[in-house]
Amino acid sequence: MEYRKRCYEAYARTHLPRVGALSPEAYDSYARIYAGRYARILPRDRSARIVDVACGHGYFLYFLQKQGYSNALGIDLARDQVEMARRMGVKNVEQCDVFKYLPERPGVFDMITANHFLEHLTKDEVLLFLDNCARALKPGGRLIVSTPNAASLFGPKHAYGDFTHEQAFTPGSLTQVLAVGGFCDIQVQGEKPIVYDTRSAVRALLWPLARTMLKCLCVIEQGMARGVHQVGDVFEPCMFAVARRPG
Repeated sequence: MEYRKRCYEAYARTHLPRVGALSPEAYDSYARIYAGRYARILPRDRSARIVDVACGHGYFLYFLQKQGYSNALGIDLARDQVEMARRMGVKNVEQCDVFKYLPERPGVFDMITANHFLEHLTKDEVLLFLDNCARALKPGGRLIVSTPNAASLFGPKHAYGDFTHEQAFTPGSLTQVLAVGGFCDIQVQGEKPIVYDTRSAVRALLWPLARTMLKCLCVIEQGMARGVHQVGDVFEPCMFAVARRPG
């Protein structure tokens, strides 16, 4: 589509400045956040083969490499983002199309990660991507995907804050599409605040109170049985799912 070409060619200039400036401190801050959120989920074997698709400027890949994963690599379609990642010292970053890259590597990876990628795809593309992930993973390999949570009161600003987003997910629809894609042991969790500085510590302290208030609003709106079940008890604006390829 023409809009994609135009938007992604100007992505670093038009969207990323609103996200925040790149700096070594920013990479280290994100690494601490990811450690608090994902460290227990990652493979124990530091030689595991991991690919971070649509890696952008490489925050998550930097975290993986800092954790000692020697076979972690990242791919992204946007040349300017790949060049940014390399300039910031992130290793093993390639410019390529994920829809061509994964089908050429059946049964290769122990883990595939996709941070805030699914919302950029059409529904047909989401299923094609998940099919490709299932084939590229080893039996028992795991997929991690993160995306805005449209069921959250604050989710829409993330879901619709980028013109290139095609759609939004709820915990239920994310679980549904992963199951349709052939994955099992699907777990969806909210991206709770992780403590890495003073401000994040305050957020982490206050979030349980805010979460309780959101849960009460949900119960008031739809009733105890339906309200909490529909949201899946995930009230954070963004969420992530961990799923396993059978085998």
